[in-house]
Amino acid sequence: MWGARMPVEIIIDNWNPRGRRKYRFETFCYGPLSCKLYKAGPNRKVEGRNGMVYVEDDWVDQMAVEHRGEDE
Repeated sequence: MWGARMPVEIIIDNWNPRGRRKYRFETFCYGPLSCKLYKAGPNRKVEGRNGMVYVEDDWVDQMAVEHRGEDE
């Protein structure tokens, strides 16, 4: 009930931000960390320059919510 599936814009080449872009849907959870229904989704893969691929692991999500308490 706290989740949202939203479109996300990805800039493929950060050195040319007006260049090629991609779009995808990602799921975000805004509920309390103690919610038993929440689980991290699959690792996000982002295409980059010259065919490189960046994989965003779970530590990125953990870092983004480390300031929140269990009931926040």
